[in-house]
Amino acid sequence: MSHYDEDLGEIHILSLEGLGASYRLTGFFEMRVNKKKRKINFKGVAFGGHYGGHNVNIEISPRAARSILSIKGFREEKKLEDLLSEVQRRILNGEMIVEFDRLKQGANVDPFGNISS
Repeated sequence: MSHYDEDLGEIHILSLEGLGASYRLTGFFEMRVNKKKRKINFKGVAFGGHYGGHNVNIEISPRAARSILSIKGFREEKKLEDLLSEVQRRILNGEMIVEFDRLKQGANVDPFGNISS
């Protein structure tokens, strides 16, 4: 159980575009703040495991970062980085909800290619 299990809610992948071993992705994760859910949008890239293993890197907007940093317990930049690392870890481990009906993909293309293997 990680430090963020109480604060971090569901992670949703809304779009996944690419071919082969690299993809651009967008989505959001939920945070629980004072018993309310807050949705934080992100964008990023994901790479398959050909060289160096699977990897995901997400970014949030400066406005979203300021919003998270205003929450008690997240006022340090390091804690924000740790939270984003936890989101990335969960995506790599398949702990996410994929909005398959919204994914953009070509015909006969596995939308996760090497990422989901």
